Amino acid sequence: MNRLPYAIVALLLLLPAAARADIYRWEDEAGTIHFTDNLSNVPAAQRGKAKMILSEPPAAAEPSPPSSPEPGISRPPAPSVPEYSPEDEARDAAREREALVSQVEQLKAKIAAKENLVKTVEDRQNLILNPQRARVVNPGDLELYRKYQAELPEDRERLQELESRLQGFK
Repeated sequence: MNRLPYAIVALLLLLPAAARADIYRWEDEAGTIHFTDNLSNVPAAQRGKAKMILSEPPAAAEPSPPSSPEPGISRPPAPSVPEYSPEDEARDAAREREALVSQVEQLKAKIAAKENLVKTVEDRQNLILNPQRARVVNPGDLELYRKYQAELPEDRERLQELESRLQGFK
């Protein structure tokens, strides 16, 4: 038995073949459009109507540039990073100022709401302002009262900090 033809066939099967990316489009009797990369997948009755819509080999990967420059080869300079212009600086400063103004306004509104609740609860509990002794306060409001009493000093301090930073922009 001569095994040489089998060895040649095996060797040929192991060699990489040129890959192609042929794409075929065909339509069946129901009007459904199909795509395939293998013409043998198209039914024999439809093979004559199948159209090749893409016929090109797959793109090969580009080689990576050498890690160290070879002698005698000069490379173009790396693209420069755009400089930070005075206009950019002014635009960034304006954005930061707008953000600070927004934070100040939001914090002022939050402080005002907390102070309003604190004042309402205190007025209800005050015997002079409420002589009929109808000093009952909703337990939820009383809980918020205690919470806001603890938070207000920190909120006021934060507001002063933001306002002083805002003064630096004017």
